Amino acid sequence: MITLTRSKSAVWIARHLLVSCLVLFLVLLALGYAFLFRPRIAAVVAADRTALLDEERRSKQAYLAKLDELGKRYDAFDHEDVDRVRKMIPADEDVPGLLAMLEASAVASDVQLTAINFAASDTTGLPGIQGLSAVNVSVSIQHGDYGRFKLFLDALESNLRIFDVRSASINPGSATYSLTIRTYIWGKLT
Repeated sequence: MITLTRSKSAVWIARHLLVSCLVLFLVLLALGYAFLFRPRIAAVVAADRTALLDEERRSKQAYLAKLDELGKRYDAFDHEDVDRVRKMIPADEDVPGLLAMLEASAVASDVQLTAINFAASDTTGLPGIQGLSAVNVSVSIQHGDYGRFKLFLDALESNLRIFDVRSASINPGSATYSLTIRTYIWGKLT
């Protein structure tokens, strides 16, 4: 009979073959991850982060360019013109100022104001400018002929504040006139 002799290491490997293969596989997998996959994954993550940072940089540069353009446009405005526009379309309703303008127009045209009413205006015909609101002013006038009524309208037209005549009612027999005027403000009505 032939007896095979095996070395002790061969016997140990034979007994622990499955465990040995598993340990060898795990060692190879760890080395492969450490030297092959991890640097490539890091490169992909870095490239993705670089792309995101480049996109963010481009968007911020575009925003800065837009701000620079707006700053140049603002600097190009004549500040007297800006103040005049702010007086034409004030930031609030300025009811006392409106009353003073209407009274000055009435005195200049030698007519008497009998009634003045204020109401929020509808948005019909308003340009699509964000923040622009309108106020309707109903005015009743008496003690004047048609020529004085026209003088009153001319006086309103020469005011710095913008007035749009929405409707007019003329009763020449009793020398009374009614106007609905629209004026504008920046902001919301209170």
